[in-house]
Amino acid sequence: MKEAVDQLLAEGADLAMPISASLVVTAAWPVMKCRYGCPNYGHNRCCPPYSPAWEEMRAILGNYTTAILFRTHSITAGTPLAVSVAAGLFRRGYYKVLPFGTGPCRLCAECTPDSCPRPWETAPSMEACGVDVFATVRNAGVEVSSYAPEGSVPDCFGLILVE
Repeated sequence: MKEAVDQLLAEGADLAMPISASLVVTAAWPVMKCRYGCPNYGHNRCCPPYSPAWEEMRAILGNYTTAILFRTHSITAGTPLAVSVAAGLFRRGYYKVLPFGTGPCRLCAECTPDSCPRPWETAPSMEACGVDVFATVRNAGVEVSSYAPEGSVPDCFGLILVE
């Protein structure tokens, strides 16, 4: 686990920490933010309705005791980082590892959700799966605010489920 945290920090995360999977909060409302606030809804394999529903995510979380929460300051950096670290964990024997990135997939110029040519290179964001990121991050003892002054660098959080 320490190797994964070290890799996250070495490759661009400014925060990476193991947490109890029980700290991850799921709810129905984050998916509504996707549906009524994001142009990728229904057009991206990593976004709703293609991503796991919040009820499914809650059930998935029940199979895990540990997660790694990490933060980047780029919405495009989190998913490749989560996928890369999860692949390394899998090779080290964590066969149930699941990555959750930041934002929609941007691998292809035009997404074909039903026939993704590179599904092993991407992962849904926590929000797309109904995770209340703010509650989860605060449960982990990390301060986070929804207010970001114009021109500031945003906090983007990813998660890797590890068992």
